Amino acid sequence: MVKQDDVIERTSIVTYALLEELHAVLADAKNPDETSLGVIMGLAMFLDEKIGPMRSQKLMTQAPGIILKTDAHVTDELMQRFAPVLRTFGAHLAEFAAAPAAARPLTKVS
Repeated sequence: MVKQDDVIERTSIVTYALLEELHAVLADAKNPDETSLGVIMGLAMFLDEKIGPMRSQKLMTQAPGIILKTDAHVTDELMQRFAPVLRTFGAHLAEFAAAPAAARPLTKVS
């Protein structure tokens, strides 16, 4: 049986790695905050649809504190487990980008 922490951890790692790839493909050097805002808005729309606006707002408000409290982070080792699939996905997305990003190693944020 999968423990709740395992589900949360796996989901967090996959989501983080996916967002790394998406950000690299979608980022605009002239407006870097626009991509981050788009990611936040997309997540908010997803949560609104899945769990409703009130729970979404509560989770989005509490998220930074949860991350700090638990010292949540994704290690290079974990990122590398998902790298092959996400790089392929990123390369596919880059085909649709106006200015495709150059290939780069998938690493964690320091």
